Amino acid sequence: MTSADTVAPLAAVDAAAHAWGELADDQAAATMLSRVLAAVDVPGVSYADARLIEAEEVRLYSTLESGLDERIEHNLGVGVRVLFNSSWGFASVPIDDADDLTLAAHRALANARNADRVSDAYRTELPPMPAVSGRYATDVVLDPFAVSASTRQALLGDILSAASAPVEVVMAQAGLNAKRQHRHFANTEGSMQHQHLIESGAMALVNAVGNGTMQRRSFPNSFHGNTAQAGWEYVEGLRMVEEADRIGREAVELLTAPLAPQGTADVIIGPAQMALQIHESTGHALELDRILGDEANYAGTSFIGPDAVGTLRYGSEAVNITSDPTVPGTRGSFAFDDEGVPASRQPLISEGIIRNFLSTRDSAARIGVPSIGAARSDGWGYTPVCFATNVFLEPGSGSTEELQERLGNGYYIDDNRSWSIDERRHNFQFGTEVAYEVKDGVRGRLLRGFSYGGTTPEFWQSVEAVAGPEEFKAFGMPCGKGEPKQWGFLGHGASPTLVRNLRIGVDR
Repeated sequence: MTSADTVAPLAAVDAAAHAWGELADDQAAATMLSRVLAAVDVPGVSYADARLIEAEEVRLYSTLESGLDERIEHNLGVGVRVLFNSSWGFASVPIDDADDLTLAAHRALANARNADRVSDAYRTELPPMPAVSGRYATDVVLDPFAVSASTRQALLGDILSAASAPVEVVMAQAGLNAKRQHRHFANTEGSMQHQHLIESGAMALVNAVGNGTMQRRSFPNSFHGNTAQAGWEYVEGLRMVEEADRIGREAVELLTAPLAPQGTADVIIGPAQMALQIHESTGHALELDRILGDEANYAGTSFIGPDAVGTLRYGSEAVNITSDPTVPGTRGSFAFDDEGVPASRQPLISEGIIRNFLSTRDSAARIGVPSIGAARSDGWGYTPVCFATNVFLEPGSGSTEELQERLGNGYYIDDNRSWSIDERRHNFQFGTEVAYEVKDGVRGRLLRGFSYGGTTPEFWQSVEAVAGPEEFKAFGMPCGKGEPKQWGFLGHGASPTLVRNLRIGVDR
């Protein structure tokens, strides 16, 4: 599997894009991390790790009504975990001077000792892991932070102008974003890791009003646009002005389009909608902390049990779902997770059968397996939790046109409009921005108001075929989880997917 359309083939890589901030020097960061770990080297501590992170983000949004909103955020800090007598302690502090490193370490140790005093507290037995050290950096052709403010703002203006050209468009929004991070990790097992990441993204969204209805279109994804682990070259490759013109016209077309029917139908689901389908009904459902009940209070558990590996038929034989952070260019790409576990390609579902869970070292140990490396955090201020990585539906073969011929009569749908799923990731319904009627394998008239629903096993077991790798698209998505809530940034992707006997028109 490759990064598909996420990043164009590399030209000359701009190594200077990572030469910014206070934590660009790996050796200096290693010295700081060693100081943190030395501060918790006391009897009773069986394990400790430290994450030293600096992040900077720029976000620009503009609408027809409110004009430009540009924000630049920067933070730098350290997060420390300590396992004392099998009880966890965590602490984090922003770094103003060197004493903050030992302050965080001492607070984490104190918190672990306090947890140890609770007689019925959960105890963690963390199997040892060999030391793994290394360095990873995003390949960047054009540093997004070197792009001038005037260039960014001019692009936003051009996107808005193109999107809002039809008089029926009453709301248009355009956005650009870029983020860069230095993420350094060390633990008492001897691992020392340095990762330097850069992301770039863009979005456009319009609402059109007329004929007693309001219709929405978006690009490149309805869920916060799209962001890739890449430089400004990714934004340029999106051709945002051209696509903004298209979605403005399509929103107007939807105003007079027929309403999609109710009933049961055969449907091809496009990559953008499949990305959210994977996220909600597969990524979350296979998170081991949900399966074990740890996440129940905030966002539910999972209908899948811890004994499902190798036994539970989740989907049809056409369903092969993989976790692979080693694929470059996605928001879920990395070399090491936030517990220092090396990234690797792992089958989650093979020919419809569950083969693995998304896991952390702690949760994996509780069921007697190694972690696949899905412990991630939204920066130094949060303890790592189980988040999806780069989780995608493996492509099959053939073009979208060939898949439509196989479909015969039905619908082609894409771009999410609404979604809902229960607390066990079992019952769901989704609505899409667009649907096209397909007759005798040929895509025809545009329809509005399409929705579908079902249960997770019912849906995935109805997958008949997936188009080939040439049709694959990847999407970067945010995800909220945990208490206190933190954001995870991950990747999902798919090729158009043929699903038989899908219940449609479920939202009315």
